[in-house]
Amino acid sequence: MLSGIKIPALELCEALLQEQPTPLTPSTEHSSLPPVSEQGWYPVDLRCLDPEMVTPCDLYRRTGHNRFVLFSQRRLPVDRVVRERLLTHGLNYLYIQEGDSPVYFDFLKNSLISVVRDPHTSSEKKAQAVHASCQEILRWAFDEPRAPFVRQAQEAILPTVSLIMTDDSATRHLIRLTAYDHSTYTHCTNVGIYGVALAKIFFGSDSMKKMETLGPGFFLHDLGKCRIPIEILNKPGALTESERQIVNKHPDDGHIMLAESGLLTEEAKIIALQHHERDDGKGYPNALTGDDIHPYARICRLADVYEALTADRPYHQRKSTFDAFKIMYQQFTSDLDRKLFEIFIQLFAG
Repeated sequence: MLSGIKIPALELCEALLQEQPTPLTPSTEHSSLPPVSEQGWYPVDLRCLDPEMVTPCDLYRRTGHNRFVLFSQRRLPVDRVVRERLLTHGLNYLYIQEGDSPVYFDFLKNSLISVVRDPHTSSEKKAQAVHASCQEILRWAFDEPRAPFVRQAQEAILPTVSLIMTDDSATRHLIRLTAYDHSTYTHCTNVGIYGVALAKIFFGSDSMKKMETLGPGFFLHDLGKCRIPIEILNKPGALTESERQIVNKHPDDGHIMLAESGLLTEEAKIIALQHHERDDGKGYPNALTGDDIHPYARICRLADVYEALTADRPYHQRKSTFDAFKIMYQQFTSDLDRKLFEIFIQLFAG
C-alpha cells in the first residue's frame, strides 16, 4: 500500500462529489478515427505539422482508388491557411512514404522539444502540441511494436514528462484535453498524462530524474493490446470467456514486448504487467494482493479506471468527471487505494 504521503482528509472527496460538476471540454476536438497504415505509406496527423516549421519529407494526400498525390515537398512549411481549411473539413491526415518514417519521427520529437522549451509559447499551446504528438507517437508504436519504434516512442515521450513536471498550467490544459477518447493509443496518451501528473504529486516536483525513467511506462502500459484482434478490442457487446482470456493476456504480452526491446526500466515494465491487479486478488494476470502490487502499478490502475469511465467505448457511453468520481468512490473500494484516489482528485480541483 502507498504510505507516508501528506494528503487531504477524506472529507475532500466527499465535498467534491457533492458539488455540481463543471464539464471539462477540450480546446480542440479531434473526432475522426485515423486511417490505418498501408503498404509503403504511413498517415501523419496534420495537428503535428506546425506551419512555422519546414517539413522533413514529402507529404502526400490520398485520393480515390488509393492514389497518393504530392501535397507538399520536403523542406517547405505547410501553408497555415490550407492546413486550417483541411482540418475544418475533417481531412486530418496526410501521408509519408515508408522510407521517410525515421526522419519524420526525429522531426516530431525535435519539434515537440522545441515547443516545450519555448518560453514564448503559451501553456495551452504546449499542451495541445504535446497531446497531439503523444497520440501520433503511440499510434506508430502500436502499429509497429518493434524495438526501434519503442525506442523512438520512449525518447519522444520525455518532453511530455518534462512539461508535466515543470508547468502546472500546461498540466491543467492537458487534463482538459483528455476529455475525448477514440482509440487504444489515445487511451494510453491520457493514462500517461494522468499517471505522470499523479506521480508528480506522489514523488514531489523535484523527482524529474525518476519520472524520466518511469514516465514512459505509463504511456506504454497497454502496448500488449496490439496483439488483440481488432474485432475483440472494439466489440460492442459482452466478451465470451475465450475472448476475455485473450484480452487478459495483454499485460503479460506488453511486459514481454517491453522486455524484449531492452529499453525501459524494470519499474516501467512492471507498470505494464501489473496495471490490472487488484487488492482483493480478483485482478489479472497474476491475481496479486496487497503489497505484492507495485505502487507505480497502483498509480496506473487508478488512471486507467478513470480514463475508461470517461471515454466513449463500443460497450458504454462516457461518464462525466463528476459521475466517474462518484462511481470510483462508491464502487471501486476493493480496486483502488483510497488515499491515492484523494490525491488524484487534486488534479481536477484546480
